[in-house]
Amino acid sequence: MARTKGHNLLKAIIVAVIPSLIVYALAINLSAMAGIKGILVIRDLAQTCDSALGIGLISNLGYLLWIATAAIALFTAYGTPTNSQHKLKELLLCGGWFSFILCIDDMFLLHDRYIGQTFLYVVYAIFAFLIVFRFREQLIKNGGEIFILAATLLAFSVLTDKFQRDLVDILPVKYETIQIFEEGVKFLGISSWFYFWWTTSSKFIRKAASHANR
Repeated sequence: MARTKGHNLLKAIIVAVIPSLIVYALAINLSAMAGIKGILVIRDLAQTCDSALGIGLISNLGYLLWIATAAIALFTAYGTPTNSQHKLKELLLCGGWFSFILCIDDMFLLHDRYIGQTFLYVVYAIFAFLIVFRFREQLIKNGGEIFILAATLLAFSVLTDKFQRDLVDILPVKYETIQIFEEGVKFLGISSWFYFWWTTSSKFIRKAASHANR
């Protein structure tokens, strides 16, 4: 028993503590090299900016939905033993890692500041089409219409974001109105995306459990 506890503790240190320490140290040191004070790195952004609770709320909820989607899909795929549903497991792995990448992009504004919007949007579109092409049978059986709804809403948000300045010139609306519309469609898309992968994960677990009990 003591040996097992020692092994578990060592594994936790190797898998959780050491990588977290490395990330923490890198964040502090790289920020210092960029001229950013360490206290600004470790404190909450709302606390640093002394902003009200509602500022950035929808954006923060979007991050949570992205990462929750990734966590649910990946945990289900990696943590559920199965032999007969391997194609559905591959779908969950693709959806989980795709959601994680989208979360990182959204959190750190990769498409706005560091990587070209057009390039990333094209890559995302290609990956989404590949998911549909490779897993069309699994999508049809597990609520593919919800996947299409989520993808359509997100695509509509991307198009609005890409051409919002042109829309301001064409339509009799303010830039702020188009921005609110774009973010609203995006939030609905993320919510639908979360619902699809949540329900698909639930079905996968039930199928795996049913197969194991036979």
